[in-house]
Amino acid sequence: MTGPRHTPEHEGNLYPGSDPEYDSRGDDIPPPEPLPEILSPQTPGLIHMEPDSETEESPLSGRRAARAAATQTLYEAESTGHPAVRALHQIAERDALPDDQLEFAARLVEAVESDRLALDDRIGELAPARPVARIDRVDRAILRLALAELSLEGDDNAPPAVIANEAVEIAKLYGSETSPRFINGVLGTVLR
Repeated sequence: MTGPRHTPEHEGNLYPGSDPEYDSRGDDIPPPEPLPEILSPQTPGLIHMEPDSETEESPLSGRRAARAAATQTLYEAESTGHPAVRALHQIAERDALPDDQLEFAARLVEAVESDRLALDDRIGELAPARPVARIDRVDRAILRLALAELSLEGDDNAPPAVIANEAVEIAKLYGSETSPRFINGVLGTVLR
């Protein structure tokens, strides 16, 4: 029986050209990868949410696309710690979001980011059976966005029933099987 062959240039280090480092067991530790300058769907740690192909037949457009981008942004920011503004701009670039939709998505993200604790308190009041921390991240992001949009003021605001319906549609795209019913129930309480 023969053992593994060792070549002098690789002896004791799996990563030639670097000084060997070892962990507590004596195994080689790979050199750390440098942090990326630009986040992309291929960046390690970047969350790229794909809509369920069974529920999405055509590309999103209009305000739904902006709401979807805002949902993805908030989910990524909470999951990875990436800055929300940076994530939103990269999602908008990836999805070729027009300027007006990017502006709307940015308003939504900013509204959530600036009032997150109050929004979470409101979610806790509306869904007392589930502690906010135990609500799925996607569902939490969708609820925060919908509640923030309901509180926005301006001439171009959608009616509350439309905002709730859009949140349910986004939940169908990105949430679990139970997400649409849960989102509908929580927002239905607001509309009563």
